[in-house]
Amino acid sequence: MVFQDEKKWLKKFYEGAFLVKGWNDRSKELVKNFEGSQRTEMNRLLEDLGGRIGGEWAKDNSIRRIDTDMLQHWGETLKTAKAQGPQALMDQIQAIDSEIDALLG
Repeated sequence: MVFQDEKKWLKKFYEGAFLVKGWNDRSKELVKNFEGSQRTEMNRLLEDLGGRIGGEWAKDNSIRRIDTDMLQHWGETLKTAKAQGPQALMDQIQAIDSEIDALLG
């Protein structure tokens, strides 16, 4: 049963829900203005980051270490970084990744 619940929440993370964009759509928005190798690298970084975030967020509330408030905060910081250019976005992705390392030990 727990695995089915995690699978359901992971699907919501990637696909979104009513009035809430999922990771797939948000990632597309973040890389929309990048081209070539920059876009490829951003897609790879976001795919890796999404896997780490979604996998933890989808767990039962009693054990997960990433919550919805964190998702919202990180989403805003990624949008802000995107507006500052590719290097700022890469730096922010790496900062979030480091934060996740600290959270998950």
